[in-house]
Amino acid sequence: MKLKTDVDTKRREISSDNLSMSIGELLNLYKEGELDIHPEFQRVFRWEIDQKSRLIESLLLGIPLPSIYVATNDKGVWEVIDGVQRLSTIFEFMGDLNGPASEEDDSVKRKPPLTLEATKYLPSLAEVTFAKMDSALRLEFKRTRLDIKVLAREHKGTSTGKFDLFERLNTYGEPLSPQELRNCVLVSLNSKMFRWLRSLAADPDFRACTLLSETQLQEKYDMDLALRFIVLRDVEPKSIGDVHEFLREQMELIALQDDYDFDAEETRFKAVFQFFNEHLNINSFRAWNEKIGSFRGGFSLAAYEGLGLAVGREWPEIKKVKSKFNLKRVVEALWKTGAYKGSFSGLRARERMVRVSPVASEVVLEEVKNVRRPAVKRPAR
Repeated sequence: MKLKTDVDTKRREISSDNLSMSIGELLNLYKEGELDIHPEFQRVFRWEIDQKSRLIESLLLGIPLPSIYVATNDKGVWEVIDGVQRLSTIFEFMGDLNGPASEEDDSVKRKPPLTLEATKYLPSLAEVTFAKMDSALRLEFKRTRLDIKVLAREHKGTSTGKFDLFERLNTYGEPLSPQELRNCVLVSLNSKMFRWLRSLAADPDFRACTLLSETQLQEKYDMDLALRFIVLRDVEPKSIGDVHEFLREQMELIALQDDYDFDAEETRFKAVFQFFNEHLNINSFRAWNEKIGSFRGGFSLAAYEGLGLAVGREWPEIKKVKSKFNLKRVVEALWKTGAYKGSFSGLRARERMVRVSPVASEVVLEEVKNVRRPAVKRPAR
């Protein structure tokens, strides 16, 4: 009986109406501000010109596309939940897409019309723009109909089941990383928080300490790590469960809070990574090899989740003695412990944190205690 009740309730929460709308109709809604494609979303989805050209090819050839999912917000505007890149590409091709001026600039401006490249079935698409197409083809393109699913409206201030659905959808293109998916949720819930988290991830000290690859940066792994510092720092590891679900749930809670102290969190974040950068720089989260007496390998998530979060957690105590606090000595002591000896491969995030988190805090606090301990005066001879 309870299962039936739960199923009926959740079905109502994520129910949808099915519509068929032409590209021209959707473009008119977009121009009138009744269809919202968040500019920040266009940073999350990064299709190359070949992917964009294949999408236009599919539309011209009448190949069916997956449904576009939208949700009605409190103002009655449709927010695109799944299909952002498809609609962005279509509107860009038609010369009507507004988007962020640059990665750093949040101002919105009209993007130049998209120029296509040759595709497998339509090599004649090379150098084609919407304006250059035959007038009959332009009309056919604007009349092409897309399947639209309008998700049930949710009450203001509630968590968003629509985004749970979004994460399960197969997007038309490359799969997104966990943080790219979370960014899609965050942009719609609290775009100001999205920009704030992005600015933390771009902090020069943080970047110098984590030393991520270009691929990791493209997949927003820097934002993933920044979010972990904020969300996981003061949490009992055994309570986490699936880390990606936990990060998203806690991120949503923060995004919907009216009294979350973003300034205090930013101050701690920047102070902690400035401290790491000043003392260890690129070695902050690399493995320490006791046998050869040096750091080895690349960025270690275990080190970050252990030492990085422990220093963040105990920062109020550390900053009182930071001039004497020996971070390198802490690292060496940490990698001598049983928790850090051996391989972390195959361990889930929760298991890894259960193993490293308490040990890291213990080692950090022991260093705080040592530097606070008064020096023993030797008796005069």
